[in-house]
Amino acid sequence: MKKYLFLPILLIFMSCTSLNASTTVTETNKISNEITTVIEELKEVASLNEYDKLENFFLPTLKNKYVVKQLKQYNLSNLTLVFSEIDVISKDKARGTMVVNYGSESNYFKITWKISNDGSWKIADVVEKK
Repeated sequence: MKKYLFLPILLIFMSCTSLNASTTVTETNKISNEITTVIEELKEVASLNEYDKLENFFLPTLKNKYVVKQLKQYNLSNLTLVFSEIDVISKDKARGTMVVNYGSESNYFKITWKISNDGSWKIADVVEKK
């Protein structure tokens, strides 16, 4: 008897719970395209060593200000930036991986993208992948 009572309750619970509440396929594609556009602009700014414009790609957090300050110490035109496909988490958050190549050395970073107040996608967090 308990089996028969448990099954309908489980089915009701599963139907009321949204298993994928993040985004639809079309929204995911739109977000990926928007971030890809930002990535192309970021690559161009880095290749031209435009440090003032580099700050516009990061959210204004203390950690990001430190990251930008550290980036300003290097000649970015010698770096090759490679980004992985974007993994959309929600309507305002996405993740990806960035590889920075310098000569024969490569460093991997986890990038978290967030939509800012002005509606543009910006880097919210950068963490070195170990």
